[in-house]
Amino acid sequence: MAKRLVPVAIRLLVSVNLLYAAIFLKFAAVPGSVALFEQMSQAAHGLVSQPVFRLGSGVFETVVALLLLIPKTARLGAGLTVVWMTPVILSHIFVLGYGPFFVDALMVMLLAVIYLSLTRRHFHWSERESVGRV
Repeated sequence: MAKRLVPVAIRLLVSVNLLYAAIFLKFAAVPGSVALFEQMSQAAHGLVSQPVFRLGSGVFETVVALLLLIPKTARLGAGLTVVWMTPVILSHIFVLGYGPFFVDALMVMLLAVIYLSLTRRHFHWSERESVGRV
């Protein structure tokens, strides 16, 4: 039973985290969030304005959170979380600095990777080799 609850708990934790960040920080235009995205906009030489950057990431995180909540699309959501958190972590390392949002991004990515490893399909090499043979 615990084997089934752990992946569900991870999906819920990551989903709630992404939804919190999107709804209460990005969509609500919290000053700290606006400042972070202003820094990112400046680092991109103003090619993407702060509101577009902030709201676009909020929309993406909301979609990914919803994918995580649906069992059939949860692995896709977890994979997109890993892909999304990679530039988030890199932006903290090279532009924004280390802080609570950096630690949060690391934890979200780690949980998504754990979820993917717990739910991976077991695949044996002997089965793979026999598929291609006639």
